[in-house]
Amino acid sequence: MGKTNAIKRSALAALALVFALSLGGCAPKDVRINAAILGFDEIQPSAVPTSPAPLGDDTNKSTGHALITFVGDCTFSSIQGMSAFDEVYDSNGPAYFLSGVADVFAADDLTVINLEGPITTSDNQIDKGPANDDDGNPIAFWFKSPLEYTQILTSSSVEVCNLANNHSLDFGLEGFEETKRVLKDAGIDYFVYDDILVREVNGIKIGFFGFSFDSDPDNIHEIMDQLYAADAEVIVAYFHDGIEGYYYPNDSQVEAAYTAIDYGASAVIMSHPHVLQGTEEYNGGFIAYSLGNFCFGGNTNPDDKDCMMVQLEFSRESGGITCTPHVIPCSITSTPGTNDYRPMVLEGEEAQRVLDKIAEYSR
Repeated sequence: MGKTNAIKRSALAALALVFALSLGGCAPKDVRINAAILGFDEIQPSAVPTSPAPLGDDTNKSTGHALITFVGDCTFSSIQGMSAFDEVYDSNGPAYFLSGVADVFAADDLTVINLEGPITTSDNQIDKGPANDDDGNPIAFWFKSPLEYTQILTSSSVEVCNLANNHSLDFGLEGFEETKRVLKDAGIDYFVYDDILVREVNGIKIGFFGFSFDSDPDNIHEIMDQLYAADAEVIVAYFHDGIEGYYYPNDSQVEAAYTAIDYGASAVIMSHPHVLQGTEEYNGGFIAYSLGNFCFGGNTNPDDKDCMMVQLEFSRESGGITCTPHVIPCSITSTPGTNDYRPMVLEGEEAQRVLDKIAEYSR
């Protein structure tokens, strides 16, 4: 059986993409970056442009410099009557949802989201057991977006999706494979396990990979070796791991992050807890343990609406490639007291409050 089929079978059984490789350890490649990581106390919100860069205008895109924006969980779906995402789409159109951050996305070189839930026509949802408890409260969740919701991404300068998460298989392999076809047809790249991605951005070859609840060093090493073989100069890992509602990383998150950076990754981005967690500089690399939700249709009014974007600024210099992180404090909503599914960048006292919060979790 081919490796890809083995991955898919394991994924379906576990309700998450669980990568199963039995390969020995491999020596790290000589492509470690010189990471110029800011100390946390120095991390401030990135300069947010007042207007998007004009399409086709490359005057601010210098060779040897790449700015990549990462955001957390994006669930473009109403869920079992608990949110009105679909109604908001019908009333406002696709560009509404990311309009509060579209300037940031347009001004970077690449925007990467965690797409949590398939974009599919499939109705074959997988078996997760009872949907509700004895009192009628939901205890299992299935996310799904209609095909036209790809316009949320294409209308807002989103170029890449991480698909390694515990909802990508909510409608089985049929829904998962259709999601990948739909994204490709829309000109949007993705990465998920052995579907690695290498994008050359202004002369820098950046490799991406995504794992979901897998901190096995052999698996991480094997997938990173594939990126090295594809000539990636720097690597960013996007892990979906942790405990929902917890503000501090668990052992699996730390092990996955440390393993990737020890093997040469310049940065690790994480999601799944649905709340913010701290950041860390480790062995010359940067870790953001949880970005929190972002454009999240899974809950009408979550208690904690704070989130962040992380921008990684790569620069080619005489000593190698440096990576400088920037934290941008955000809210999942632009309407206080509810979730209007329109994330926005925070400013002033609210921005500082979220930065202080991240700093506390980072200790």
